[in-house]
Amino acid sequence: MNSVLLVVFDGLRPDAISAETTPNLLRFAAMGHRMARARSVFPSETRVCTSAVATGCHPQRHGLVANKMIHPLDPTRTVDTGDGEALRDLEQALGAAVLQEPGLSDRLGALGHDFAVFSSGTTGQTFLLAPRADRLGQVVVSAHGPQWCSIAGQSVLARLDPPPSEPTARAVWIAEAWRRTQLPNPPAASVLWLCEPDTSSHYQGLDSAAQRHALKHVDAAFGRIVDEWQAGPQRDRLQIIVASDHGHVAIERHYTVSAAFARSSLFQGVRSTGGASAGLSAPDATPERLADIATWLMQQDWIETVLAANPPPGALPLEAAEIDHPRTARILYTMRSSDAAGSTGLPGLVTMDNAVPLKVGGGSHGGLNRAELSTVLMMAGSAIQPGVSQRPAGLVDIAPSILALLGLPGGETMDGRVIEEALAGHQQGNASYSPETWEAHHEGFAQRVARWRMGRHVWLEHGERLHPQAST
Repeated sequence: MNSVLLVVFDGLRPDAISAETTPNLLRFAAMGHRMARARSVFPSETRVCTSAVATGCHPQRHGLVANKMIHPLDPTRTVDTGDGEALRDLEQALGAAVLQEPGLSDRLGALGHDFAVFSSGTTGQTFLLAPRADRLGQVVVSAHGPQWCSIAGQSVLARLDPPPSEPTARAVWIAEAWRRTQLPNPPAASVLWLCEPDTSSHYQGLDSAAQRHALKHVDAAFGRIVDEWQAGPQRDRLQIIVASDHGHVAIERHYTVSAAFARSSLFQGVRSTGGASAGLSAPDATPERLADIATWLMQQDWIETVLAANPPPGALPLEAAEIDHPRTARILYTMRSSDAAGSTGLPGLVTMDNAVPLKVGGGSHGGLNRAELSTVLMMAGSAIQPGVSQRPAGLVDIAPSILALLGLPGGETMDGRVIEEALAGHQQGNASYSPETWEAHHEGFAQRVARWRMGRHVWLEHGERLHPQAST
């Protein structure tokens, strides 16, 4: 039986891969198969993306609908999904799993196969990859300490040096921990989640010297895994998938959203979850008032897109972005963005809510900009044929592809597809894909969500506010 390792470089833009900064990722890409049109999900936020990776489903099915989510039982409260304890409390309050679709951890555990998670991401992010790890006897090692590891993971952690606190060092430490403890005899599937280059992009600046420094170090740690894999006894058995969960745009300017809301009586008692994309909590609002709020948002020059459960003219339905779930805020908006290049020359700029403590030039994500939705996705190993695929693919395709590589069932019930064109011996089939567009316009405001479709499978390409002459 094959073994599969998924390595996630959190926040890695495809155009950040270079010979100077990431020679090992370039080497890996040349060894295997690369998906040139890989896409994230919406909101393009880490815990939403983690849930899509774990379940193979869009947020409309798995139910983890935002990094900062309106509490399903109390719309006056929010849940920080980066906090593992908050997610445990939420499950206790709900009397049910946070993720409403089974993840790889559950599926492999039910079939009697082992699964492991090694993560330097937040405690909530780690929890979502294996929520029932102790019950299933699975290894979960978190770089945030033993209280965030499973019982089996604590035994592994006890044999290692203490994890460092600095994010880049922590990401390197977790990669070394996987290499030393798992590579000699890898489980059926494991996830190695690296918090870089996301952390340095946010706080040190997109494409800054600090961000490139972080990326060099995690690339070198990944290179040591590749070297040992290729030279050792696991070369034929282990298949490796490399991905990023989302990209980044650069913050161009700030805007105080709360002050704008305070100037309108429409927003009395309304809370925004804030960020590059945000949901509005309005527990007592009538449908008419919600429609008025959405219409007001579309009149603001700091708004990019507006989606709503019951969209008024000009707004798009939540289903356009595969986010129509009972837990989703009734109105979502994204902050104004563009494909223009910033000071570093990288495309993708955004206006950021002042409530978010990130500086101009810092990296941001969560919206529908091309740079936020474009991700890295490639795989290599004895079961993978080299090449480059132009077919759409994305986060939701990772879980079904892992199951296919293991020869196990379950992927057919997921939103994602098996990336068959990357598998050794696969002959190009007749499956075709086509673009589709969701568009709305009203009184000078126009917006569009572009998607790809292949049968029942859907991927988001981008969303944007249109200039009046661009609407149809």
